[in-house]
Amino acid sequence: RDRDPRNALLRRAIVHFAVDTEQVFMTTRLSGDSTRFLPFNRGDGDRAGNPQRPGYRTGYLWEEVWQRDAWLDLLHRFVLTTTDDAGKKVTLFPRYHQWSAVLQLVAHAREHGAGQSYLVQHSAGSGKSNTIAWLAHRLSSLHDADDHKVFDKVVVITDRLVLDRQLQETIYQFEHTHGVVEKIDQDSKQLAEALAGERARIVITTIQKFPFVMQHVEELKARRYAVIIDEAHSSQTGDSAKEMKKVLGGGAGDVGAELAAAEAAEASLVDEVPDPVQDLLAEEVAARGRQSNMSFFAFTATPKGRTLELFGQRGDTGKYEPFHLYSMRQAIEEGFIHDVLANYVTYDTYFRIEKAVAEDPDFDKSRASAAVARFVSLHEHNLAQRADVIVNHFRSHVAGKIGGQAKAMVVTASRLHALRYKRALDKYCAEHGIGDVGVLCAFSGKLEDEGEEWTESKVNGFPESETPRRFDSDDWQILVVAEKYQTGFDQPKLYAMYVDKTLTGLAAVQTLSRLNRTHPQKTGTFVLDFRNDHEQIQDSFAQWYVRTHAPPTDPHLL
Repeated sequence: RDRDPRNALLRRAIVHFAVDTEQVFMTTRLSGDSTRFLPFNRGDGDRAGNPQRPGYRTGYLWEEVWQRDAWLDLLHRFVLTTTDDAGKKVTLFPRYHQWSAVLQLVAHAREHGAGQSYLVQHSAGSGKSNTIAWLAHRLSSLHDADDHKVFDKVVVITDRLVLDRQLQETIYQFEHTHGVVEKIDQDSKQLAEALAGERARIVITTIQKFPFVMQHVEELKARRYAVIIDEAHSSQTGDSAKEMKKVLGGGAGDVGAELAAAEAAEASLVDEVPDPVQDLLAEEVAARGRQSNMSFFAFTATPKGRTLELFGQRGDTGKYEPFHLYSMRQAIEEGFIHDVLANYVTYDTYFRIEKAVAEDPDFDKSRASAAVARFVSLHEHNLAQRADVIVNHFRSHVAGKIGGQAKAMVVTASRLHALRYKRALDKYCAEHGIGDVGVLCAFSGKLEDEGEEWTESKVNGFPESETPRRFDSDDWQILVVAEKYQTGFDQPKLYAMYVDKTLTGLAAVQTLSRLNRTHPQKTGTFVLDFRNDHEQIQDSFAQWYVRTHAPPTDPHLL
């Protein structure tokens, strides 16, 4: 507040730090009251802040970060200028965990050479794309103590186009040389030439081509490769879900039994939210064994046990641990993602509160009733009643959030559920003259229902590749999903989720975490769960979340 951002010296500064004895924050742009300071703290265990140490907690800043060699290296290899989505010039300066992770990985690789495995567990909101770009650049020019090149090639495995662009732009800013990064967008022949050739030092390809990379590296023992795996889930394309063995649904018959059969059939084929990157990676490495000329750098927010065993380090307790951690808890406490369990409520809780409201004369009944669902009894497959609950709750409590742009997701148990939920929601809106709630549906493949074949494109009226863009517009507010878009879907306007599917373990974490992305006008999230109980969801989060929650029971608080 007391420094004029128009001052030439301040305007041209690369970074500004705000420091006391406990915490460090930094910004690359002063703009008065609207200045956004980001934490530059080490993290205290799995929490935000800094650990106790001799002297001040913030002593690491001047002892490690501002140490002359470290500081010059940081300016040389991390700081860069880029443009944001609005076309504005911005300076990128790493957060502490990004800088620390890259330095630790590079130091270990320099000392131990190829043939190592590293698991980097960085939560959503960690700035993973930039961390990967910085790491790829460092590894591509890394030399050991005898000045020998550690890796001949760096191969980045990803499904994200945004990372392709970001990586190329980042590397170019450091190198000012075109051709250092090559994106494989054709066939395996192009990939083979890139892996064997001399020109490109960094090769970007997709997870689908990973088996070919493994095969090729096996054949070229003389060359050494660093393989960076980005966890970005490709299940949003629908291709990653396991092939359905039979067409679900059918014509007449009991709707409840039909939906139950559909759910059972799909559950037997897809036992959790598909994670093609981790699964294929583990499968290939387990099948071929470790390669002495290949090091893996695997980035994931939610590692499976098998992934930890293959790529983690064995700790003092005998359990496998990530090489570097930026926890979900720290990301939440630092404000980079939302805590999706903060406003998680089961339908049973809603029903109990409804009853308490009816029996307590101190409650403002009209106001309280509007906040809760109205049905004492919900038939397990009565989609019409659930459509009523969802639409009314959305219009009363969600639609006005995020400056009137808030959106919701309905998570269903099967593709047939998703299709019929979409119809039930549309029908409810039509019958009640509700024109401000647009409903989209997302599911993979083809589906037969009541003698007619359905696809996502046919249901929504436009190609399925357009679903994310259309959902981002003001025309659509609710997205109904089955196995699709439960992972890898980055929509900051997503505020509420209505869950009508049994969720356990990693699937629960990945699904509910669709809500955690931040938006300048987003102040929280909301989950209404028809199927699961609070303790079960809490247990699922515990392994990756490192935080305990108690379900709210006080009607006044709710």
